[in-house]
Amino acid sequence: MYEIRYADINDARILGEIHSHSWKVTYKGIVPDEILNNITAEKREKYFEKALSQGWEEDALIFKEDKAVGLICIGRCRDEDKDDSYGEIWGIYLLPEYWNGGIGYELINWGLTELRKRSYKKVTLWVLEENIKARKFYEKVGFKHDGAVKEVNIGKALKECRYIMGDG
Repeated sequence: MYEIRYADINDARILGEIHSHSWKVTYKGIVPDEILNNITAEKREKYFEKALSQGWEEDALIFKEDKAVGLICIGRCRDEDKDDSYGEIWGIYLLPEYWNGGIGYELINWGLTELRKRSYKKVTLWVLEENIKARKFYEKVGFKHDGAVKEVNIGKALKECRYIMGDG
C-alpha cells in the first residue's frame, strides 16, 4: 500500500534528493554529463524550498513503507494554446530503484484524479523525445502525442513532445 500526500516546505530535502537522483539516471545519455553532474540534491532542495514557499508549483510525494520514493508536480496547463479546461502534469519522478514496480502508475493516477477534482477535462504533459521509456509509460497510461514539439536547451538542443489525455 502506498501513501500519497501533498508536499510542503519541510519536504524540500527529500524532493531535492528524488528529483536530482532520478534526473541523473533518467537523462544519462540524453542530457550532457556536465549538466547532470551539476544537478545536486542540495541545489534542488533550495529550488523546492522557494517553489513551495512562493506557491510556484504543487508537488506531492508517494511513500512506500514510510519511505518517500517519488514525486509528482501538477497544476493548470502552462501552454498558451490551451484553455482553462486543461490541467498539466508538470513532472513525475521516481527513485530509479523503484521503477517498474507499479509505483509510477499509482502516482500518475493519483495526479490525474486530483486534476479531475479541479474540473480539468484534459491533461497535458511534456516529455523529452529521446526519453523512450517515459513516452511508452505515458502511452500505456492513455496519453497520446498530439504532434506538438518544442525545442528546449538543456546543455544542448533537445526536443520535447506534448502528450494529451482526454482530448477527443
